[in-house]
Amino acid sequence: MLKRLAYLTTGAALLLLPAAVFWCFNRLNTLALTQQQTQRQITQWRDQPQPDSNYRELEVAVKDITGRTEALARQLDDATRDQAERLNPINELLKELKGQIQTLSASYQHLQQQTATRSRAKAKRPVPSPLWAAKAPFSLISSEFRAGRQFAVIAPSGYRSLSQLQLVAPGDSVQGWQLLQLDGSNATFRKGGQRLMLNAGE
Repeated sequence: MLKRLAYLTTGAALLLLPAAVFWCFNRLNTLALTQQQTQRQITQWRDQPQPDSNYRELEVAVKDITGRTEALARQLDDATRDQAERLNPINELLKELKGQIQTLSASYQHLQQQTATRSRAKAKRPVPSPLWAAKAPFSLISSEFRAGRQFAVIAPSGYRSLSQLQLVAPGDSVQGWQLLQLDGSNATFRKGGQRLMLNAGE
């Protein structure tokens, strides 16, 4: 937004300056041509005998045109100097905006690099294994306390007799699954990157 405003302001100033200069030069050229024509008339009048009054009128006209030409030239110089002074703050603003744009561009490029680095790191990161087993290889029947220790009572899937029941203490493993935690009727097992949570009676 600031960049567009600065460009619009500069553009308007640059458009007004040539217009003012063109008008002054055009006016100056018109007066100069009038002065030249008047001087040629004076030369013609000098070659021919004329009354003094006519010569004096032409001389006064030449002086008037000369004075107006000089005044217009001074106005042109003043206008050019004034436009230059008005453009100085705009140029300073443009320099400041250019610096801000360069800073923002560098920050944006740095942010893009960080995003690309994170994307590459995320792409290289291994996909974690699921935290649960697709199917429990055994069931939690209940939990028991023996000799001050708590054990999980488990049985293989589809068990048919009580002889297949097995006591597992926290830290022990069964069929590759290690019992991590036993909390009442809940037990948590782990095998590699997988976790298995069983509830008694399920």
